[in-house]
Amino acid sequence: MNTDRFLTRLPLFIALLLVIGGGAALLTRSAQQARDTIRKHHLDDIEHALYFARDLHGTYPPYAETEWCGALNDPKNSAVKTAVEEALRAQHTKYSNPQKPFPTDPLAGHDYFYWKHSPASFELYSILEAAPTGEKNTSGCAQSPLSFYDYGLNSVLRENPLPQSL
Repeated sequence: MNTDRFLTRLPLFIALLLVIGGGAALLTRSAQQARDTIRKHHLDDIEHALYFARDLHGTYPPYAETEWCGALNDPKNSAVKTAVEEALRAQHTKYSNPQKPFPTDPLAGHDYFYWKHSPASFELYSILEAAPTGEKNTSGCAQSPLSFYDYGLNSVLRENPLPQSL
């Protein structure tokens, strides 16, 4: 008799498990999308700070180098991060408070990648969780290990957008 009772309630238990599993998946996806939005906002803030630095110094940080690339929060790149942070704090009202931390990726182990291609152009890269593509990479950066990123800002394309077709 207990077996009959169990079998009649089995569809209910299965449905409950599916609802719980689906809800957990939706919450995970939502959290990933929220972190991706934070990443995009961080890169936008850093991008505007880099334009500000260029307008002050005639080039992007590091000012004495024609080309440079690396992860911004890597300790060996602290001089470049400091230059970017100085521009960020001078340019953005929300970062003028020294207690507000420098933008860092919301997940430990991830970092934003900055690539100064020339005194007049740069790219910023980030890893995305909700829409991974791996389409951006650091293969041309000799001082950094090969890494793959999903989202990037390119100063040449952002300052000189392609004309829209009519």
